[in-house]
Amino acid sequence: MKLKNITLFDIETSALSDAELDKVKPQFQAPANYKDVAKIAANIAEQEKEWKENAALSPITGRVLAFGYGSSDFALMSDEDENALLDDIWILINHNLSISTKVVGFNICSFDLPFLIKRSWSLGVTVPRIVGGWSGRYWTWNEDIIDLRLVWQMGDRQAHGSLDDISKFFGGAGKTCSGKDFAALWQTDREKAVTYLKTDLALSKLLYERMFRN
Repeated sequence: MKLKNITLFDIETSALSDAELDKVKPQFQAPANYKDVAKIAANIAEQEKEWKENAALSPITGRVLAFGYGSSDFALMSDEDENALLDDIWILINHNLSISTKVVGFNICSFDLPFLIKRSWSLGVTVPRIVGGWSGRYWTWNEDIIDLRLVWQMGDRQAHGSLDDISKFFGGAGKTCSGKDFAALWQTDREKAVTYLKTDLALSKLLYERMFRN
């Protein structure tokens, strides 16, 4: 499988605005055995802080911030208008799948694609049918979509291994920072954020080359 016949991709996300988060914020409650008013308040505050810190990881509380793609020379899409960004992403993915180009990424069937689809559902953006669909019991993906994490697991869903771990196993340098910090980095150091995203794509490329060398 030649590298020119694949398109690697990776998304980065951020939390929604505070106003949008307020609309979906759950009612936090301290454990029933907490009686002290100060301890109850502190516990609730800690729960809310943790919820906000992880908001970017859920399509309910997060949005797509950037989309990296390519087979060798990686490019990046971003747009303040998430609807427009999602439209552009689906156009690219639809085009690649339509010409039987493999769409490849790490953990894309568990995170990236479901996140893209659910944000699209929320915003009324059309998801190309070619990506996959509900089969009556399971969600099935297009056969030209390759999730490198699933390849690594070889059917064992308990098998561990992050992109950082596996890339180091294959002799790579590993990730440069955590995806959890991407949104803040995007605001403070755009060049470093772009480098981070392209590094993740390069690591996915390394995995693909080693797993599919034959």
